[in-house]
Amino acid sequence: MSQLKVGIAEVNITPRLGLPLAGNFRDDYAARGIHDPLRAHAIVFENRAGEKAALLSVEVCMLDRANVAAIRQHVSRATGIAAGRVLVAAIHTHAGPALKESSSRPNTPAADVGLLMKKAAGAVSQACKNLRASRLCIGTSEEKRISFNRRLACRDGKTHMNWEKLDPKFVIKPQGGIDPQVIAMAVCRNGAPEGVMVNFGLHPAILAGDNWLYSADYPGYLSEAMKRIYGKSLTTLFFNGCCGNVNHIDYSDLLQGRGYQMTQRVGYMLGAAVREALAKPVEIRGDAIAVSSERLVLKRTQISDKQLKWSMDVLSKAKGKKVKGQVDGLPDVHYANVYLDMHKIQHEDDPVEIMAIRIGDLGIVGLPGEIFNEFGQEIKRRSRARHTMVIELANDSIGYIPTKVSFRQGGYEPSIGSTKYQIGTGEKITAHAIRQLNKLFA
Repeated sequence: MSQLKVGIAEVNITPRLGLPLAGNFRDDYAARGIHDPLRAHAIVFENRAGEKAALLSVEVCMLDRANVAAIRQHVSRATGIAAGRVLVAAIHTHAGPALKESSSRPNTPAADVGLLMKKAAGAVSQACKNLRASRLCIGTSEEKRISFNRRLACRDGKTHMNWEKLDPKFVIKPQGGIDPQVIAMAVCRNGAPEGVMVNFGLHPAILAGDNWLYSADYPGYLSEAMKRIYGKSLTTLFFNGCCGNVNHIDYSDLLQGRGYQMTQRVGYMLGAAVREALAKPVEIRGDAIAVSSERLVLKRTQISDKQLKWSMDVLSKAKGKKVKGQVDGLPDVHYANVYLDMHKIQHEDDPVEIMAIRIGDLGIVGLPGEIFNEFGQEIKRRSRARHTMVIELANDSIGYIPTKVSFRQGGYEPSIGSTKYQIGTGEKITAHAIRQLNKLFA
């Protein structure tokens, strides 16, 4: 039986209206209202030796390494937990404020970014105050009906994306699968769950470029569903799994759409799967807490002279013109700006953070980009831990990390600008993460 103390907490981080929304190219980026509040959720573990580790889930689209450093600094000052022992993950809702600097859209004022980072860090501080002896139980289930591989092999010999509203007869098959595993860990006190940590891989991008309200997307409805199942006081912590090539769109069903009805459908169906996972849970054993945070040096993609000239031509023609927003995908103007930014640093190697955490016989891996689901599944297969969670967009957001084969297939994610690193980077990250995690369980 585990001898751990666990603290959980939730704070409201919803910013003021008018800040630019992230995740899509829009005519007007300014948030106009609040559909449901944005929150940060924290869980802190402490063993008998006084060792601690913390995980923080933030309901925004992305957090870069500077954002994460600011959050960790606030956490360390308030709690004494070392920065390297705090995993910070964005859930990737496209209905959250844009926090990363960008050349392609308006940027959020630094004061607003700083305030949101401080509020998010406050969840960890509150969780530390709530540390209590707890029983940790974990279970798994499968949900195959709400997520789809969005890369489609089509009859023109190309890879198309499932948001293109293609005639189903034009599609040959998806270029890969999904990870249907739902992992749920309950924090129980007095025989009842007070918090549930959920790990599942699906883009929270149901709300896209035609939505201007703050929302947590389907994880917000997941939290609502869990409260209906376990009681209004339950805290649900959502950590996105590897889903760089997975979304909610079934190309064969042209009538299904986006919007809040779909976010509710997905959130409630995922809630039912979590309930199923926790119907027959097993207890987390042991009270070992160990954290590994290492830097892995990545090689950047090179921007050719031809691509550089193309970028300057595109931006020159677009100067003074309003570029029309789009619900999915990104326009040439965006890629032109990204190419110019990439060119400035293309000869600089990039040391990115890979994180692994051990909590008893549970292993947790944090990866810094939008990771193809195949990599997450490989890490779980090769993990020495009895239970393993893999979290994407953890501690940074470095773009899409596709498989080698996807570069040959083409499509959105392996295109230059969507991914910024050389072919084979995903395989390199995966191998490093597996070695790092397994050292904690040697």
